[in-house]
Amino acid sequence: MSLVVKDLVKMGQTQLEKTGCPEPKLDAELLFCFMKNIDRTEFIMEWSDLVEDRICEQYFDLIAIRATRKPLQHIIGTQDFMGMTFGVSEDVLIPRHDTETVVEKAEEIIGKNKIKTVLDLCSGSGVIAISLAKRKPGLKVTATDVSGAAKKLTLANAKRHGVKMDFLLGDLYEPVGRKKFDLIISNPPYIPREVIGTLEDEVRRFEPQNALDGGPDGLDFYHKIIKDAPAHLNKVGWLVLEIGHDQGEAVTDMLRETEAFEEIQVFSDLAGHDRTVVARLAEKSKHRKRINKA
Repeated sequence: MSLVVKDLVKMGQTQLEKTGCPEPKLDAELLFCFMKNIDRTEFIMEWSDLVEDRICEQYFDLIAIRATRKPLQHIIGTQDFMGMTFGVSEDVLIPRHDTETVVEKAEEIIGKNKIKTVLDLCSGSGVIAISLAKRKPGLKVTATDVSGAAKKLTLANAKRHGVKMDFLLGDLYEPVGRKKFDLIISNPPYIPREVIGTLEDEVRRFEPQNALDGGPDGLDFYHKIIKDAPAHLNKVGWLVLEIGHDQGEAVTDMLRETEAFEEIQVFSDLAGHDRTVVARLAEKSKHRKRINKA
């Protein structure tokens, strides 16, 4: 068949529309760019060029894969985050742009306080840890995750961006022992278990369940992280958590109930949804009092 780029991509878009892909036009264009190893500017310059039959076949093969609702990021193997490109895999959660607002809030805290050490829990592909280490030179960053695949991917991403960091394999705080940090940050699994089956096919069918499942109410990991955070924070330490859009009140209540935190605030993402909870460890006497009560 003889097609120019714009007609080829339009046909790809139409196929993706029929299968319910959320962003068919963008995906059709990005798949063409991926296939040709070109950027969006080069893509526009080729808009009216004639495409060889062989290239058409390769393109429609990619469209067919995406039409199964396999995530675009799994097909091309990367995702952009904080202006950087990260490798992704089917073994970890695909980074979302909503998480950028969490990283930005952590950056703000680091900039205003004498933050030298950061612990990233449930690191996944390492985008939070690596973004902070890259954007805040001199910051010592440690990441933990239970997944060996996450460790491999994070270290590969760190190498890609020339970042030095520590990655410890294990569940939450377990691999760091009694070590303390100036700031703890986490984007833990927070989807209520019964909600997972209602999510888009890209998430429900292709993303790892253990990276989504936050327990019956989506709050299991917050209970664990918040409960043990005081023992792993330095004297003036901060906790930064990504949350689901309707979890701000519940997570805030957890923090208040510990009597170990103050300056508890909820911040929204660019869409206006609650996305980040921030809290500062209360002064030492209050912290000791809480521990003695426990």
